[in-house]
Amino acid sequence: MQTIRNLFAHMDWANRQLLEALQAAPKDEANKATFLFLHVLQAERIWLTRLRGESSEGIVLWVDDADSLDCAALIEANGSGYDALLSALPEEALDTLVAYRSQAGAPFETSTRDILTHVALHGQYHRGQVNTLLRQSGADPKPVDYILFARLS
Repeated sequence: MQTIRNLFAHMDWANRQLLEALQAAPKDEANKATFLFLHVLQAERIWLTRLRGESSEGIVLWVDDADSLDCAALIEANGSGYDALLSALPEEALDTLVAYRSQAGAPFETSTRDILTHVALHGQYHRGQVNTLLRQSGADPKPVDYILFARLS
């Protein structure tokens, strides 16, 4: 369980690092990066909603009009939401199946452990893409590797 908690502490830290980079970049140059970053945060929100046993059908995964204020609000909400969820989640509940519907409406059941692992890996994958977009636009990317987070903790 501690490994999962560490992954989510890293996720929150990395999200905050990228938000700083996006806010420092010229707005026109950061548009694509912000669009992709908001997708990451929306996906985190969707999975948190499902883990709480609620429907995620009203949450849009890809938001056309993305800005850093939306990102900042989601970072706060997702960070505190996952922190509360993980603080209350006993180790034996990690293998409990969560029933949910995809954004397209298809029914699925997935273990809590697999969902949490997916959320951490999905975000890391896209944060790398966001940094690439920042670099390509001439803005400064932020290092978000787990080992850097571990060294700073």
